Amino acid sequence: MLQAFRDIVKEVIREENDGLREEISRAIAPIHKVLDDCTDKLRDHGQELFELDTRVTATEANYTELSNKYDKLVQKLDDIENRGRRCNLRLLNINEGLEQGDPTKFVADLLHEVLGGPNGLEKPPILDRAHRTSAQPSAAGGRPRPLIVRFHYYQEKERIQRLAREKGRLEFRGNPLLIFPDFSAELNRRRSAFNEVKALLRGKDRVRYGLLYPARLRVSWDGETKVFDNPKSVKDYIDSKV
Repeated sequence: MLQAFRDIVKEVIREENDGLREEISRAIAPIHKVLDDCTDKLRDHGQELFELDTRVTATEANYTELSNKYDKLVQKLDDIENRGRRCNLRLLNINEGLEQGDPTKFVADLLHEVLGGPNGLEKPPILDRAHRTSAQPSAAGGRPRPLIVRFHYYQEKERIQRLAREKGRLEFRGNPLLIFPDFSAELNRRRSAFNEVKALLRGKDRVRYGLLYPARLRVSWDGETKVFDNPKSVKDYIDSKV
């Protein structure tokens, strides 16, 4: 009887185990399906990420190439703009209204008056045009707008600049007159970047310096002459000499 009881128990346990296995298999089957779907999706996502990475790499390469081309085009455009201004000068501190409707004749007579005399201008220069900058007219007592002057002959413009440098301080009707080249805003910014180091050089013994076109600083110190493309290199040079 004991053996028969044992056999019955074993059979019951076997049946229960078989039933449990079937239930587990049925319960696991959907999980396997979900895992298979996830595996397929991960495989697809991996491929998509690979393709996306390839496109991003190509886009970055294109961006770098386009950025370099853009920088070159900006430099070329700025160079073209400044070449178009080669015959221009900019006159500052001339009260508005003095030109009385004919700024071209007014500026020609002004330059002859200020820069005439022995070894100076024999007659008013030939100008193509002259006009105030496009900014709004200044209020009464404010700073007058600059006058942009275009010379017919480049050599005559260069002579005006040379005479102005030789004469030093210029005055017109009691006010200081300033004459500058008419550079683009970008080139003016690049040249102005040297102002700090020029102030460091000013007043030093045995030192001569000057800006070269478009934006380089030439420094002669104790007979040694160097040309610098950026202010930092000038500052390093000054530190090495002091």
